[in-house]
Amino acid sequence: MDRRGRKAGKEVAFEVRKKIIDFYEKGVKQVQIAEKTKVALSTTKKIIQKWKKTGEIANLAGRRKPRCTTGRQDRLMAKLVEINPRLSVSKLNAELTKNYQLTVSNTTITKRLKESGLHGRRPCKKPWLSKRNIKRRFQWAKDHAGWTVEQWKSVLWSDESKFNIFGTDGISYIRRKTGERLKRKNLLPTVKHGGGNIMVWGCMSWKGLGNLHVIDGIMTKEVYLDILERNLLPSKKKLRLQSNFIFQQDGDPKNTAKVVSEWFTKKRINKMDWPAQSPDMNPIEHLSTIMKRKVRCRSPKNKSELEKALREEWESFDPEISRKLVESMPKRVAEVIKARGGHTHY
Repeated sequence: MDRRGRKAGKEVAFEVRKKIIDFYEKGVKQVQIAEKTKVALSTTKKIIQKWKKTGEIANLAGRRKPRCTTGRQDRLMAKLVEINPRLSVSKLNAELTKNYQLTVSNTTITKRLKESGLHGRRPCKKPWLSKRNIKRRFQWAKDHAGWTVEQWKSVLWSDESKFNIFGTDGISYIRRKTGERLKRKNLLPTVKHGGGNIMVWGCMSWKGLGNLHVIDGIMTKEVYLDILERNLLPSKKKLRLQSNFIFQQDGDPKNTAKVVSEWFTKKRINKMDWPAQSPDMNPIEHLSTIMKRKVRCRSPKNKSELEKALREEWESFDPEISRKLVESMPKRVAEVIKARGGHTHY
């Protein structure tokens, strides 16, 4: 043991060695580094001395197969991927060979990136937020920060969703560090709809699910108005909402068209002001995710089977889930405020 009571001589893991060097580069004293990493002071000094001399962070040569890359080359790989998270290992390998005369295997590159904390992940799909969107989201959240769960219970949430017959719309991968899921460069911007097999409109409240409407053809303001005529008030009646309930819809141009706004006025229906590109603040978005998972498990082979599966799952949906989703609203609002209008984990 050293004079601080820690065991010396035990092999130190690469991640711990990297922490030691990171602390050293930030100007932390070696004694403090040993305390923070719980590594013997003598071992800490040796790791730092070796790094200063060779640029290597890895364990001493002879303890395992010699590394085929230097510390500088490892840092280069990590830097290139951090600049472009969508850079595949194969393309990174080609760039290293062409521009840096470094020839290594894809396996080695993958290992080095993992050592740097960069792991292959699916990109987090989030709508693209402009500065104006962010500002409006932040203000909306501050305006609703004091709302209680009882107030959120009076809202009838609505949304349009796309359901596919086969698989998904395609999966891509990025390489990122743990905790960086919501960084702008690691997001996969999404746009509403963009094609699909079946489009539906649905609504829900704390009490459960309202009507489900399958959209036939292109969604226009006239089609949307027809959906509201057929489903909004019947859903309100079905869910036994009070006459002063609040209806939520997104800010799509067809939803805010003059003819639609006049209909709301005529029917004396209160609408909730809603910031654009904010599905994370709408609990019905999570309902759509759950429904898609349930329908996918039934493996529908055509549109008829897809619609049948969707309606059956909708009718048998557990209202306890919708209650929990609506009760999450105070936390959603708090997260938007914490992110100052940016993306949240919802």
